[in-house]
Amino acid sequence: MTILPDNILHLPEYHILDIRDEEHDLHFRLEAPHSVACEECGVEGEFVRFGKRDVAYRDLPIHGKRVTLWVVRRRYTCRACGKTFRPTLPEMEDTHRMTRRLYSHVEKEAFNHPYAYVADSTGLDEKTVREIFKKKAEFLGRWHRFETPRCLGIDELYLNRRYRCILTNLEERTLLDLLPGRQQEAVTKRLMSMAERNQVEIVSMDMWKPYRRAVQTVLPQARIVVDKFHVVRMANEALEKVRKGLRKELTANQRRTLKGDRKILLKRAHDVSDRERLIMETWTGAFPQLLAAYEHKERFYHIWDCATRRDAEKALAAWIDGIPRGQKEVWKDLVSAVSGWREEMLTYFETDIPITNAFTESINRLAKDKNRDGRGYSFEVMRARMLYTTKHKKKSPQTKKSPFLGKATMTYGRGIPESEKNFGVDLSTFWED
Repeated sequence: MTILPDNILHLPEYHILDIRDEEHDLHFRLEAPHSVACEECGVEGEFVRFGKRDVAYRDLPIHGKRVTLWVVRRRYTCRACGKTFRPTLPEMEDTHRMTRRLYSHVEKEAFNHPYAYVADSTGLDEKTVREIFKKKAEFLGRWHRFETPRCLGIDELYLNRRYRCILTNLEERTLLDLLPGRQQEAVTKRLMSMAERNQVEIVSMDMWKPYRRAVQTVLPQARIVVDKFHVVRMANEALEKVRKGLRKELTANQRRTLKGDRKILLKRAHDVSDRERLIMETWTGAFPQLLAAYEHKERFYHIWDCATRRDAEKALAAWIDGIPRGQKEVWKDLVSAVSGWREEMLTYFETDIPITNAFTESINRLAKDKNRDGRGYSFEVMRARMLYTTKHKKKSPQTKKSPFLGKATMTYGRGIPESEKNFGVDLSTFWED
């Protein structure tokens, strides 16, 4: 008779009866531990066997093969209470018919790999993997609480063919949350759920009115600052209108050349190389309107170099008055934007630190990295992967620990010890690249 090693599975309560080795799968037949007492009334020794059957439970893969445990489950009838029962199986997750260690494994792997991959490597159904992921994501959503920032960033991210609202901690450069849409109602609801929201002093955003209305409703104490990159981008868009308007006067070959040189025209003057400057001067020399538009774009950028709000107000007024002749229609959208958001734009010059959403590009990169391995992920999956599997920026209390007790000592301290602070998803590595 072949003696089978019970310790191969590291399940000491079970006895291995048989093993079947197939190309992609390993099957183990196990004897479950015997019951001691009735699980209905608790009486010992007053039950009899009432049938048995093999029940399949999935386990962690071994040597690259999927593992199925065929547990011999016995049924008993208690003579004391008359109830029929099956003993609870140790180390098993009965809801999904798998071992607890496999359940923990799937919880982790589902955040790092597509459902189909996890299902195939473990022998589980893809729907089961999805359910485990969803349950874990909901738990993490309830458990994780990020610190309310002093400087809050509200921006957008284009993900899965839709614009999503993102919330960031500008001072800590961390991601706080990702909302399925950017509608005012959704943003308002999320801001309302923010603990101690009165701590928010500054909010940076693009020129999306629903964001402004949501902040004014929920965070009336906060000062709103328009993200300057969304504003100055409109100056480049105006320059593009002038450039495209020249195409009618050009030959087909010139149009192609001008299209190729557009990136040079959109550069800041101090970033243009000597070679690029010669190319740019060729176009601006031939088309005075293009030169006037480029110089007016540069003057708009220079507004952000002002040291005080008063200087910025003067520079903005001079810029509006100095719109090149015949180009009022070209600059109309930008003039309208700075007029409608004038206070929020000028508040930029009154904050104690530069307030922008510049590092949103880091979040775009993070989203692409998370999405690369699993095309077609739902928004909920992408959100959970971004918020819960990326390193968080945390600060622990500065409490001295005893090398003898292995825990914090409070011998001379008074009051409740300070808890760890979680500032959100750490984007510093992306920022440094």
